[in-house]
Amino acid sequence: MLKRKKVWGIFTQLTFLNTIIIAIVIVIAGFTVKNYACTLVNQQEITGTDLEILLNQYLVKVSILAFILAGGFHFILLKWLIHPLKKLTAATQELQKGKRPTKLKNPLIYEVKELNDAFNELSERTAIIKAKQNRLLRDLSHELRTPLTNLSGYLEGLEKGVIEGDQEMYRSLQEETARIERLLEQLGRINQWTPDGEMKNFNHEEILIHELIKRRITIFHVKFLEKGIELDYNIKPFTLEGSTDGLNQVISNILQNIVDYDNGKKVRIDGCIEKEHYLIRFSHKGRRIPIEESELIFERFYRVDASRSLVTGGTGLGLAIAKEIVQAHGGDLSLVTDSSYHTFEIRVPIPK
Repeated sequence: MLKRKKVWGIFTQLTFLNTIIIAIVIVIAGFTVKNYACTLVNQQEITGTDLEILLNQYLVKVSILAFILAGGFHFILLKWLIHPLKKLTAATQELQKGKRPTKLKNPLIYEVKELNDAFNELSERTAIIKAKQNRLLRDLSHELRTPLTNLSGYLEGLEKGVIEGDQEMYRSLQEETARIERLLEQLGRINQWTPDGEMKNFNHEEILIHELIKRRITIFHVKFLEKGIELDYNIKPFTLEGSTDGLNQVISNILQNIVDYDNGKKVRIDGCIEKEHYLIRFSHKGRRIPIEESELIFERFYRVDASRSLVTGGTGLGLAIAKEIVQAHGGDLSLVTDSSYHTFEIRVPIPK
């Protein structure tokens, strides 16, 4: 309905402008014929058949001139309208070929301006998506290359007899295999919670969020002990609606991130109601994260470490997946940091 109104608006404007042009030409032609007739009768005193012949000849000339003027105005008007559409067509063809077209300037016609704005936004989004795809492929290649190179080196050494297998080596091979399996497993989950993913219409169930968090803490208890991390928590009881598996994964991914990057040996977890959301905070002192990069850590494959070594952390997908799951629940996952003390905040809407 909206598109029809816009199209109708363009046709209305064109019809109105053409009508004005034709009316002006008719009025000019009418006054010209009238003045010429008055001149012939009053000044030259021509009447009868001679007057009729002269008027007919003059009317033909005026009609031709009026046709040329109306056609010229109409041509200029159409060219003024079609020119930005031609630019838009050319830009669309460039976009179709995989190129990034230059930003289109907005014409005076409102409807075409709206179309240009929509195309410019589409072009920007396409460029961003393409850049993210290229980065995803580049990072994925990087993540897989290291463990595969290690596996290949070990196996080649064993085959040629350069090295001998022992328990420590087999453990290293198992770790490299586990790293690849973990990466592939998370890649399989990475788009499940997006708007077009498998879990977009997940079943909502009642969840005792305080019990869910405590169960996750229990599962990570051994890891915290091994790292010497002291855990303190205060979680208010509440019932949410959502996916138990999804929220379990969110809590697990954040706790794993804390285990991998904690420096302060102390973690605080709080859960409470804040306005229309249930708020969960995970606070600890960890490895330095520049404040300007606090949102980037939720990007896929992003790491603060320039080396991007898997030894210093996971696959670079855990927080990205966690954020997508929370957003699928209508909430948000964010990081508040002063570069050394970090607080992950999960906000999940309270059922109405």
